[in-house]
Amino acid sequence: DARTFVCQVGVGSQDVAENRTDLRVYKIPETPEILAYSGGISVQSSEIPEIARCVSRNSFPPPSITWHKNEEQLQPDEKTVKVLATVTRESSGLYTVSSTLFAHVAREDANSLYHCTVHHWVRGQRRSVDSQRVNVTVFYPMQHVRLWVMPSSALVKEGDDVKLVCEADGNPPPVFSFYKRELEDNWQDLSSLVDSNSGVLNLPNVNKNSSGLYRCQTLDLDDMTQMEKDVELVVNWKPRIVAISSPLYVRQDEVVNLTCKAIAFPRPSVHWNINGTAHEYVENQHIASNLTVRVSHDLLRAGAMCRVSNALGVSEKHIQLLDQKTPESKGVIIVAIIVCILVVAVLGSVIYFLHKKGKIPCGRAGKQDM
Repeated sequence: DARTFVCQVGVGSQDVAENRTDLRVYKIPETPEILAYSGGISVQSSEIPEIARCVSRNSFPPPSITWHKNEEQLQPDEKTVKVLATVTRESSGLYTVSSTLFAHVAREDANSLYHCTVHHWVRGQRRSVDSQRVNVTVFYPMQHVRLWVMPSSALVKEGDDVKLVCEADGNPPPVFSFYKRELEDNWQDLSSLVDSNSGVLNLPNVNKNSSGLYRCQTLDLDDMTQMEKDVELVVNWKPRIVAISSPLYVRQDEVVNLTCKAIAFPRPSVHWNINGTAHEYVENQHIASNLTVRVSHDLLRAGAMCRVSNALGVSEKHIQLLDQKTPESKGVIIVAIIVCILVVAVLGSVIYFLHKKGKIPCGRAGKQDM
């Protein structure tokens, strides 16, 4: 029905007048349908990839379609943006218009929203209808890797359940592997303890042996790029006294060194229950305290107490002091024993000599005389 109508008016056969009018028919299109590309789109694609397809149905006359990214209209060009449109006239006389957007993407487009707008005419006025907003999956290589301890490494104590979380900024996510440094810079593979796709290493019920340097290694399966990140796990534990100088043999008034060695983290403080001159030595998580004291009667009787403490607990142990006899007293005892032995030997010799001379009568002879 969209055509030009002519009206003619005539008087007789010679005077004829006419006028024309155009009848325009408008059919508002349906809400446009938009379908985003279902696969991933790589930022490294050499060809301009497809982003989405937009379809406008049942309109008259045929509408036009424009594309927008983050509410800004995209302008076609040969290198970055292309639009392919097709117009189909249905049997009803109405039009279906399809438009496909091709465009290069960047990392930032992972959060971009695309939509199409259908422009049509109604009574001489241009109208427009927007489609829904869609997002596409963007594939891009990783540039950074993060590795951290949950909960915070400064708060980890023995018995806690700890997670090491590794995160890479690539998409799709890379394959994760975990390692722990051992002696001589050897690395223990912990990948069997983790889901390679999750990037989370679970360490339940940690102890002091769990402390150390951990490494997360990532592998991008798209371009086989590897990256890695290290983190130090420090497990805090309450003190344990591992060595003391007990029992200790001493002499009264002697100057001696009392030793107390403990292991803990954070570094503990060492206290003695007696006065003296203390010296501390630290090696790794070991701390040793040497206390120089003069042995008194009370110290010899009661001994000494070593007390080691930090924010997680306290450990105490008693040092026993035993009286050690002086070398002089030992010598006197030895001499006395030797003298006793000599006296007995001399006395035995005298008795034997007198018996041989007959000075000492035997018991049986005496009985005969009686």
